[in-house]
Amino acid sequence: MFDKKTMEQVEELKRGFDAQMKKRYGDKPFDLKTDGGLPIKPVYGPEDVQDLDFKNIAYPGQYPFTRGIYPTMYQAQPWVMQQIHGHGTPEHCRERMDYLAQLGLTGYGEMRSYNLVFDQVCKFGYDPDNPENGDMVGLVGVNMSTLDDYDRLLNGLDLTKTSVVLNQGIHSMIALAFYIVYGEEQGVPKEKLRGNTMNWLFKGWMSDLEMYPPDSAFMIMSNFIRWCSRNIPKWNTTNIVSYFAEEAGGTPVQEAAMAMAISIELTKACIAAGLEPDEFLPRFGFQIALGMDIFEHVSKIRAMRRMWATINKERFGAKDKHSMQIRCHSQTSAVSLTAQQPYVNIIRSAYGALVGVLSGVNGMTINAYDEALGIPTDESLMLAIRTHQVALYETGVPNVTDPLAGSYYVESLTEKICQEAEKYLDKIEKLGGFKKCWETGWLREELANSSYEWRRRIDRGEKVVVGLNKHRSEVHRKTQIYKVDPEVKETCIQRIKEYRATRGKEKEREQALAALKVACQGVLDNHKADFMPALIDCARARSTVQEMCDVLKSIFGWGTVY
Repeated sequence: MFDKKTMEQVEELKRGFDAQMKKRYGDKPFDLKTDGGLPIKPVYGPEDVQDLDFKNIAYPGQYPFTRGIYPTMYQAQPWVMQQIHGHGTPEHCRERMDYLAQLGLTGYGEMRSYNLVFDQVCKFGYDPDNPENGDMVGLVGVNMSTLDDYDRLLNGLDLTKTSVVLNQGIHSMIALAFYIVYGEEQGVPKEKLRGNTMNWLFKGWMSDLEMYPPDSAFMIMSNFIRWCSRNIPKWNTTNIVSYFAEEAGGTPVQEAAMAMAISIELTKACIAAGLEPDEFLPRFGFQIALGMDIFEHVSKIRAMRRMWATINKERFGAKDKHSMQIRCHSQTSAVSLTAQQPYVNIIRSAYGALVGVLSGVNGMTINAYDEALGIPTDESLMLAIRTHQVALYETGVPNVTDPLAGSYYVESLTEKICQEAEKYLDKIEKLGGFKKCWETGWLREELANSSYEWRRRIDRGEKVVVGLNKHRSEVHRKTQIYKVDPEVKETCIQRIKEYRATRGKEKEREQALAALKVACQGVLDNHKADFMPALIDCARARSTVQEMCDVLKSIFGWGTVY
């Protein structure tokens, strides 16, 4: 990157610097590492970037998009302030949606964007009166079991100016079927609907949650992507969520490599389903963790943009630039939040937000300070939104795209993370790829080992967590904790029983559920059929979440696989 004369000057200056260091510190070692364990030096200079190829850095908006996917970022369009929310009944969730709008939640242009989290009951395919639910109805998400619930949640909103993230994870295809039918009944065709389904059928590799086995999971995901790509063109079909990897104890290198491994596996499945890469890759998105080591996580996001671009161009032959651009939603670290001295979490989330802005993400969730204790209160949610707004309007950081570009440290660290993540990805590929590593439990074991080491560093005091293992306080300021309405479960149970008793369309529904079973078997047999039209017909016939999920589970299998 530098000419011979410049490097000669650098070498002379470096000798002087080394002499100063030796005089001041002697042979004292500086054993420094990033939070993810990468060795680093106390000082970086031109010699650390001398061998870098500028074509791999380029300018924003240029392949391989290391510095950002657009020529300008927040000067033209602020990031989407997409706070995750959802709890209780649809009415409770709608109150939060309206409150967020009052606080100044942003979307894309005139679009208002809502990231709606469904409760675990919906995510795992049960109606609220199923005895397996325990007390989980309406906790850590909103209960949405019927078409009526969509009306309760969305009534009065202009769907053509609303973007929704249907965060139902494992059964997000059912949520989309309901949303399409709700749109039809409001006079809005599916071609005009905007939003995102998470399509997270690969979460079993890092948790004990029940879900579809790996082969079925990728078959369902790719089938869903194919139908959406050809029938609902403005809809974002899939979120490659690597955030979970770091939340489960993974390092930034592991997060980057595992995200690429998932995307490679899913891209192969979509191609096997008959799609061309440029048909579906532009509608993929990512959810990436914003950790506490600022420069490491900025560098990680820059490295992931480069990796995604080169993989899709060189391995899969993508030609559309949108197929090579990571559209990145990000979220500040939840695992860094402490129940001890929770107000300190305001600072942690603010620094996480700084990582997002410095790295040029497209959307961001800033965790509220009380999320180690429960669902955010109105006060903590307001502070999270204000953190977005202060970062946008008062810090000056958004004025320049990729402002850390050219930093000896950041460019060197970006290259290092890219190299290490590529090595880790190569290891996954040699073990048979993401799906095989999920089936054998290798990925799970890797995260468990990393998480264990992370905890040991805290226990030994090598990693300082303020308020937990250092600067503890015996003075405890009482923190208000949000309480979910205790009547939520009974309300939802009463509603589902009334819905079944009054919905009608018995024969139509029976036929629709039978057709869904046939369509799913067709997918399983030869991958030629599509199950989404049958799911939409089931939603039109007023089927419930569990009625549809029971059919899917009976065909594709269900259980704990890791």
